[in-house]
Amino acid sequence: MSQDTIHIERTYPISTAKLWQAMTDRKKLKDWFFDIPNFSTEVGAEFEFSKSDSSDNYHHCKVLEVKPQELFKFEWRHPKQTNGNSIITWRLIPRRGATTLHLTHEGLTYAKDAGEPFCLEEYESGWERILGDSLSKFISKI
Repeated sequence: MSQDTIHIERTYPISTAKLWQAMTDRKKLKDWFFDIPNFSTEVGAEFEFSKSDSSDNYHHCKVLEVKPQELFKFEWRHPKQTNGNSIITWRLIPRRGATTLHLTHEGLTYAKDAGEPFCLEEYESGWERILGDSLSKFISKI
């Protein structure tokens, strides 16, 4: 496994269609991920958001590939902290009565120049929290 790549899998007790909607509907994203007013699933579309009210934690994303109810792949950048970018892929895998989400976040060596908050361990911890806590809690309510 590459040292600049994170792989995380979580299985949720909902259909692929419902998980896809939770992950691609901007109103639902706001409940468990981030408030992204200009979010889009169209290839080539760009969207941005901040982790908090501070513009210092600004994220810029560009949609690279979409296969409805199967795959959402986008570029992820922190233009105020570093010049490079990484790629995030959300792959949905149907299971009996459930759906597995396989997240891949690759190309994380680009952010080494941005310091400790942008190290692989911080990204991994963040994704574990988002998928294990935030998304799981959101799904338990639908």
